[in-house]
Amino acid sequence: MYSASAPLAEKLSAVLEDQTVRWVILLSSAFLVLFANAHQSQLHGDSLLYAGEARLIADSGEYATLRFGQELNHHGPLLFWLSAVAIKIFGPTPFAASFFSRLFGIGCVILTVWLGSYLFGKNTGWLAALALVTCYTFVRNTTTLRMDSALTFGVLLAMAGYFRGEKPWGPPLFYVGIAVAVLAKSLPGFLPLFLAPFHALLAGNLSWPWKRPARRWLYWSPLLLVPLAWWAYLAMQYGGEVFVIYLSDFLSRDGQPAGIRRAYRFFEVYIFDFGQKYLPWIFFTGIGLWTSFRVALDSNAARRERADAGLMLGWIIAVLIASGLKPSQYQHYLMPALPVIAIVSAAPVVQILNNRIPAWLSGGVAILTVTAALVLNYLAVTNETTNTQRYLAMADVINRRLESQAPVAILTLRTNPPEHAFLLWGERGRCRFFFGREAQAMTIRDAKEALHHGRLTIIVPTGMYKNFASELHLATLIETNDWVLAEGGSI
Repeated sequence: MYSASAPLAEKLSAVLEDQTVRWVILLSSAFLVLFANAHQSQLHGDSLLYAGEARLIADSGEYATLRFGQELNHHGPLLFWLSAVAIKIFGPTPFAASFFSRLFGIGCVILTVWLGSYLFGKNTGWLAALALVTCYTFVRNTTTLRMDSALTFGVLLAMAGYFRGEKPWGPPLFYVGIAVAVLAKSLPGFLPLFLAPFHALLAGNLSWPWKRPARRWLYWSPLLLVPLAWWAYLAMQYGGEVFVIYLSDFLSRDGQPAGIRRAYRFFEVYIFDFGQKYLPWIFFTGIGLWTSFRVALDSNAARRERADAGLMLGWIIAVLIASGLKPSQYQHYLMPALPVIAIVSAAPVVQILNNRIPAWLSGGVAILTVTAALVLNYLAVTNETTNTQRYLAMADVINRRLESQAPVAILTLRTNPPEHAFLLWGERGRCRFFFGREAQAMTIRDAKEALHHGRLTIIVPTGMYKNFASELHLATLIETNDWVLAEGGSI
């Protein structure tokens, strides 16, 4: 029996160690992680606001007018445009809203494989992509509607063009990557304009602008005008208001602490909390950073090796500095550095494994991928009507009850003096996205007055519905995790 099973084990091991098979396993697992049960996902936080804006663009067809309510959109328009197209194709669902964000995430995984392979070998590239796919911060901010995955993709694409600068398509790809990143999230998209010259300086390849090696890069620099044209258009339409809003957002503390407590939050968000979420890779991240630091300062090492190590460190430090400049600190600001952190983490692991990916590792990833696919498929089949489907049903009822363009009444206990009801921006975003309508804040007194005049179709937050349903004599129509669509009064 042993002699019969030994050849089979050897053949299986040979298959799992094949480069093509490993890439298929890796990309399959990445696709599963980023697209698993995407049709049942939900939107939270800023994503609701962005999704609502994308829905308004899709319904109106006004792609050149981006506004958050009456606030100019100071972010890049790329994800809004693409999400609007996806909503037109798939309908107003969280899957449609997050489709291109997830797709850019797949692109980040592929480019991380390429960058890690180019700098440190194919095994490092493969393991770096695995480290990226298993990074909570990356997955969390890619599987929703945010600009960060597109920004990161653009930065990686630009650096791929830089490293293949000897090719005719290298310089244009560099600037196209920057254009994608800037159109995705404005100023942070210019990061490659620092990284590329920094690496060229360390590698001894930096030339004066009038020298021949630099001229071919300058010939393609007008491509930078493509993303800048958008803000020029906004400035022509709305004047300096665009930049005032951008500066106001940049300087906003968003309710977070200032002074010395701000420094503590910086370390808490980007070091301590991220380190916990990046377990167990964070241990190898520390080893990789120390190794890169030593190589960068080692005068006996090859200059290219020192330049590559310096680039890894400079890339991470630049993102941390840019993140720390904002008074408000959020972990998704780290996204452009996550591929490099993954590469730095993978390098020492490959050294420990004697510069090879053992069959058990790729086999384990394959088994987990297949198992997860089966489990998720079972959950999708046995799950009841999803929250998204209830929202779509709710939208159908609202369209039959209310006139076109009429706002949707939402019960709220929040008031501003003197007793003016108001809704949170997330509630307004959810209403715009799922119903394609504006939200109308309504207090208990407003609801009672409306009921005296006839039938009232109203949305009540699920948590407070039981308390007010009997008081307002409401009948439940559709209930979701967040809202209950109810009706009261008579025609």
